[in-house]
Formats: sequence, C-alpha cells, structure tokens
Amino acid sequence: MSVPPQHPARRPDPRRRDRSAGRAGRARDDDRAAARVEKLAQQSWVEGAEPELPVRTVRPEEVVFHLGPTNSGKTYESLLALERNGRGVYAAPLRQLAHEAYERLSRELPPGTVGLSTGEEEIDPDAPIVCCTVEKAPMRGDLLVLDESHWVADPDRGHHWARLVLTGEYREMHLISAAEAYLLLKPLVSDAKTITVVNHKRLSRLDVLRTPVRPDGVRAQTLVVAFSRKAVYAVAAALDPQRPGKVGVLYGALPPATRREVIARFTRGETEVLVTTDVIGHGINVPATTVLFAETTKFDGVERRPLRTWETAQIAGRAGRYGLTGHGSVGVLAGVTGLRADAGLLKAGAEVARGDAMSDLPKRAPRLRPELDDLGAFEPVDLPEALTRWMAWARAATRDQAMTADDVTGLIVRVHALLPLLRGPLGAAGDLWTIWRLINLPIDYNPPRRTRWLVLAKAALQQAFGQSVAPETVLEPMPDRGTVEDYEQAAAAARDAQTLLRSFPGVAGLTSEDAAEVEEACAERITELLPDAISLSASGRCTTCGAGIAPWFSTCRDCSVRSAGRGPGREPHRGTDRGTQHHDGHDRQPRAPRAGGRATGGGRTAESGGGRRGRGTSASRTGGRPGAGRSGRSR
Repeated sequence: MSVPPQHPARRPDPRRRDRSAGRAGRARDDDRAAARVEKLAQQSWVEGAEPELPVRTVRPEEVVFHLGPTNSGKTYESLLALERNGRGVYAAPLRQLAHEAYERLSRELPPGTVGLSTGEEEIDPDAPIVCCTVEKAPMRGDLLVLDESHWVADPDRGHHWARLVLTGEYREMHLISAAEAYLLLKPLVSDAKTITVVNHKRLSRLDVLRTPVRPDGVRAQTLVVAFSRKAVYAVAAALDPQRPGKVGVLYGALPPATRREVIARFTRGETEVLVTTDVIGHGINVPATTVLFAETTKFDGVERRPLRTWETAQIAGRAGRYGLTGHGSVGVLAGVTGLRADAGLLKAGAEVARGDAMSDLPKRAPRLRPELDDLGAFEPVDLPEALTRWMAWARAATRDQAMTADDVTGLIVRVHALLPLLRGPLGAAGDLWTIWRLINLPIDYNPPRRTRWLVLAKAALQQAFGQSVAPETVLEPMPDRGTVEDYEQAAAAARDAQTLLRSFPGVAGLTSEDAAEVEEACAERITELLPDAISLSASGRCTTCGAGIAPWFSTCRDCSVRSAGRGPGREPHRGTDRGTQHHDGHDRQPRAPRAGGRATGGGRTAESGGGRRGRGTSASRTGGRPGAGRSGRSR
C-alpha cells in the first residue's frame, strides 16, 4: 500500500493576509463613510426647504394668567370673561371638562350661543362660543380660555398646548394653571402687548385628617382614590357592605358616557361614595367633602413610584368644592389588604392644594412637534428620514428657546409598519398626505392594541384602493353577553373606529355615528352591570383559601405554589411584580379573574337615573352587530 507523500503545512502568505486586511479595512471605512453621508443626509435640507420655528403673525392684545391652587375660582372667572365677551373658545384636556363648561354656559346664554366640539360629539360647532378639547381648538379667534394649561409640559399631549399657545392668533387669551407653570408658559406669549397675572387663593378650607379612616367609617360625599382598575374594585368591594348599592367606581377604561353617568349619580346623591383613579384630579368638579387615599403609589408607564406633591394636590383639592359643599378634608383609607397610603405625602399635597407651598411640578419644557409641511418629504418612504432630520434640526433650533423638540420616534415606527403594505397594490392609495394622517391617528400603539391600529390603517388603504372591507374589520360586534371588562374593551374598539371614521369616512360603508352607537350601547350595558360588578368583586382575598392578599393577585403565594406543583420556597408564582398596573385604570399584567365575575344581563340593573334602560340598548336589541344602536340599523 503506497503512502501519499507528506507535505509540510503551508504557511499563510503575509502578502495575501495584508491584502485581505486591507480590503476589510477599506470596507469598514466605506461603511463608516456611508453612515456619515446618511447621517448628513438626515440632517441636511434641500436649499430653501429648512423649516422655521412656528410663530404667530398677529400678536395678542392681552394675555391674562389665572394662577392658583385647586378650587380657587380660576376657571369660574375665565368663563365669566368668555360669557361677557360673547365670542370665543374654551379648551380643556378632557371631554368631561368641555362638557361641564358647555352645560354651564348654555344655562346662562341664549340657545344657539354655545357649541361643543370634542371629536366624539359635535353640537353647534360653529356657534359664537365653542367648548372643546385642546386638539379640536381652532388656531384663531377672538378670546381663548385654555384650562389646565400646565399640560403644556405633558410628554404625550403637550405639543397640542404648545402650538396653540405659541401660534394661536387670538385677540385675548386667558391661561389657567398652577402657579408653578407660569415660568413655562410666559415665554410662549412674550409677544403679547399686555400680560396680566391674577393670583387666586383657595376658596374653602382643606384639613388633613389626623387618623386613618376604616371602611365602616367612610361618610357620604367621599372620594376614595386608588391607582389601578383592580385596586378600585377591591376598595369598592370593601366599602359596599357598609353602603350596599351606594358605592360607584370611576377609572380611565370606562367609556366617556359611563363616566359622565357615574359623576352625575354622585352629584345627585344617588351614589354616596365614589372610588376613583386619578382621572378625578383633572379639574372634574363633584360635591365631595372628603378625599381618602387608599394608596399613594402608582405605575406611570415606566415605573411604580410615589405620587408627586402636585399630583396629590390635584386630587386632594377635589374635597370641599366652593359652591358645592362646605370645607374639605383629606386623609388615609386603611383596612384594604395590600394597599397603603403615606400620610406624610398627603400632608405635603394638602399644603400645595391650599396654596401654602410650591409643588414639584416636573420642569419639562413645552414640546414642539412637526407639521407635514415642516418635513420636506415627497413620498411616504421619505418620512422616516425626514422625521429623523427634523428631530436633529429641532433639537438644535430650540437649544436657546423656551421649548424642546418632541420625540417623534413613535411616528417613525408607525411609518415602518405601513411601508410593507405600500409595496403592493395598496401603494397606489398610500399618498403622502394619507400616510401622514394615518400615523397621526390618536389610537393607542402600545401592545396589545398595536395590531388594532394597523388593522384600521390597512382598512383605510384598502377602501381608498377600491377593495372591499368587511364592516366587522373596522367595527367589532358588541358582545351578546360578558363582563364589564368585555364591554369596556368593545367600547374602546368602537372609539378607535370612530377615530378612524372621522378622518376616513365611509371605510367599510360605515360612519363615525355607527361606531358611536355601538360605544353608547356598550356604555349603557356597563352602567347596568356596574352595581353587580362592585358587589361581586373580590376584596383582596385568595380565591382558593380566602387569605388576605393584594388586589392585583388572585391567589396567595402558598396556593399558587401548590397549584403549580412546586415545593415550598421554590420559584414564586408568576405575576409577583406589582409594578405592571397603569395609572389610567388599565391593569397591565397577567390576567387574574375579572372583577365582577361573569356579571351578565341577568344581574341587577342600575337604579333610577343610573342608566337609560328605556331606550333599549342591551345586547339583545343591538344583536351584537356593528352599527346597531338606537335606530336598530345594522350593516
């Protein structure tokens, strides 16, 4: 057998190695150069196309600042000025506040003088005086009353306030805010011919209760505050045995119509105690003599943290409303398992609410957000680069200004989600203006609702291209049966459909009125189910052994370990991080049994004034079909 000759191992050729290293180095240099060119392209503008900071062309003759704590008459005096003037706009952050101003001015002025515009509702929007949400406020007029103006620093919606204050062309402006926001707002109206500051003092006393109040000691006309949907129901369940059928709940996930009904029942005295999230703190006026905090920490979308004193003051100041009740009190509710409030924080918040101390309102600068004309984009595919370029420009342009560039990363993400759809036939319908409107739709893009926005955006493109769209794609059916939470989710989906259909009417053959009818039917069903949902809620008890636990859990640790087949001391039960509850009333963590159990149509209905049962909007009447509502129409 022949053995092949053995050759010595060949050593690498140094010259070849050097050539390879050189090619790799040149490739890296080329990549870096391309990245620099790309970055420069994102920051450069076609000659003459660079945007400018927004300015108004007509200076206000007078700007009046109304500064002070809660319940100091700031809004009252501003509305009097609007009433005397006879023409103008009242703008607020919440639909509920716009409703309150509309109802009050309508009582004082002749019919047809006052209109309402909130996106969801339009009543005489061309009336001489219009009450609206800030997003709906016109950019010019005679007199502007802007309520809760410190929202100019809000990271999500502050850009609407900033653009209205900075560029709104009004003869006279009345800006209502906490005193701490004055330094943020004044530079935005520095061009005014006259600036007047009116300092308001609280009109009623606000005392701090020395000892905690237990559930059996809660009096009528009391607001009790917690910071998640589950915590609200747990507190309501603890209070309901003392006042059966007289405890209400209020939180962000409730449809607006239900919220208005809940507030109306408390105002009329049909509900004696109202358990609420911090939604009550945004200027809503109710006849409450006492505010009790069941907890003083909340999840703010990033972390679970203690309340700031300005947040505490906004809520505590709801007690003792001038003209509605006598003096007010703020204190701690004790005795609900898993919830605890910091009495020291409440004392500091009460001092701010009385105007005796300055708050810790975050020192955020007003936000500037681009309009489409600011971007220099020609096609939808240009938008990601154009938005990145605008951010780089705006950060430099506002460096010495009283504002800062808004983070438009969320818009870029939405564009990238739509671009794959535009590579096919739908690209013919996806012109630049259409895509810009779609990515700016005020529909939640956070999981799990991200898919919902994309489905609605695709439906709009399909309709524009001429493809048929099933009505159920846009307007989901109302459930035939379900819990309060089921109807809340159906109402939220109907609100999303309204948002789309107001900008893109006719998608799937639907109108925004069709979606409004489904939302209203869901709201009425929720109103009927709420009393049973409260009475059947678990008040912080393990569903297996009955041990006391925090309301965001369904079982205690021992029971959850046993059910998982683990021994003592092993891995804890999933969901032990309580920091997944969102302050708007939505619980963002693994689902436990829903509050209220399977409260369906056979349960107790709302008492007199608690709903509109006579209008026949139960699931059996609507049939669960999109567009079915008062008129019995279906599509």
